[in-house]
Amino acid sequence: MRTLICLCGLLAIARPLIAQPFDFSGVTALAQGALEGQNVASPVPGFDLLLMKDGVVVYHRSFGFWSPDRVANADSATKTISGAVILSLVDSSPQPFSLDTKLSQYIPAFSGLKTNITIRQAFSHTSGLADSAAVGDSTITLQDAALQIASGAMLFLPGAKFNYGGTGMQAAGAVAELAGQKPWNTLFAERLKDKVGMPATTFVLSSPANPRIAGGCESNTTDFARFMEMLRRKGVALNGSRVLSESAVAAMFTRQTANPIPIVSTPIQISSTDGADYGVGVWLDKRDQSGKLIGAIAAGARGFAAWIDFDDGMVGVFATDLTRSSDIQNLYDLIRDAAQTAVRSPLCPGDLNYDGLVIDNDFTIFLTGYNIGDCTDPDMPGGCPADLNRDGTVDDWDFQVFASAYNRLLCP
Repeated sequence: MRTLICLCGLLAIARPLIAQPFDFSGVTALAQGALEGQNVASPVPGFDLLLMKDGVVVYHRSFGFWSPDRVANADSATKTISGAVILSLVDSSPQPFSLDTKLSQYIPAFSGLKTNITIRQAFSHTSGLADSAAVGDSTITLQDAALQIASGAMLFLPGAKFNYGGTGMQAAGAVAELAGQKPWNTLFAERLKDKVGMPATTFVLSSPANPRIAGGCESNTTDFARFMEMLRRKGVALNGSRVLSESAVAAMFTRQTANPIPIVSTPIQISSTDGADYGVGVWLDKRDQSGKLIGAIAAGARGFAAWIDFDDGMVGVFATDLTRSSDIQNLYDLIRDAAQTAVRSPLCPGDLNYDGLVIDNDFTIFLTGYNIGDCTDPDMPGGCPADLNRDGTVDDWDFQVFASAYNRLLCP
């Protein structure tokens, strides 16, 4: 049984230490190389890159013809934002609403073979609905778009196949308006944008009356990082406010498609998934050998991407709309791997809040983590940064490393 401790006496001789917490030179080299066409199908003219570790920004640089926090079209990365709005309504809505709510419950025009299409299927590309021009029509409302979609063709029975697209999400957005009793943009603002702190993020396509649920947002690195960090923290924003329930976030990162499932179309072509490993509006793109989810990504057609690497407490955002996602998928993976290498070997292991100093704030973070011990405890601060050997607990080994860095100044 572990004993609660105070490190005050052991650490009394420490003094402030200036340090750079991580060596991200590998990340920077990859980013600069992308400007010249390295590791991509064609050179990327410009982009902004932000990395967050345990809720703290540890890297933020722009490259090429771009500037820090310049807004970009997020395109299909919007799907993850919209998925969060949907799950907020699952948590609480004026009218009955769940992932198993049928579109036809609110819009009877979804009849015949479309009667049993659920929100779950609509937000995981298995609705069977054919593409519809209504998704991009700026002259109609979201409710009108749903009626047009309801009159369109079915490609296959609901749930039978995976077919990447935005038509099902557009129809589900119309149902969300009816269940939430407010326009989509109001639901987004009240339930997500304002709570997370995303002032630069708005639905700009196709119109305010018919927002493109699956691809209409523009955003920047800071906004999207705050959003993804909220998801990594199981629904709690950086400001401490509860945005989504833990169960809602768990559903978001649970595969919603059959496994295996026939694939009609998918933009994801990586070895770690079957191309249809999809949650609620988000790709589940990295699993360990046991099948445990360790990474997820939101990605847009013109290069905007944001990811979570759960095993390292990392969030990353690559903001641009000057390239094609298919051209730079490999670059995302390389950047994530380089960031992982950097954070797993910190230059200053005692700097737990990544501010370049090893002082009392770090001592407080470590002491709290040491006394809780279990990294799965919801009270563990900041995603368990005190687990210096990443074994899921904060124990005596971690204490020895931290005390050495704090007392003997073992940082460059």
